[in-house]
Amino acid sequence: MASNLVVVDYDMENLEPPILTLEEAVKRSSFFEVPPFFYPKQVGDASKGMAEADHKILSAKVGEGKKIFHFKT
Repeated sequence: MASNLVVVDYDMENLEPPILTLEEAVKRSSFFEVPPFFYPKQVGDASKGMAEADHKILSAKVGEGKKIFHFKT
């Protein structure tokens, strides 16, 4: 097969250290902007819906949860 004939040579000089956390990515501005066509379409009026709701949550404690970070090679 042709794939067996391929030789890949990686240049290891002048590489920056890997980005391993979300904080490092933000610090080094290593992220991409979401294209506008991926933005969610607005439906309804959130402020009006909250004001007219039968049940209201007046306070809440929110945990950190999981942080998802996609690495690209």
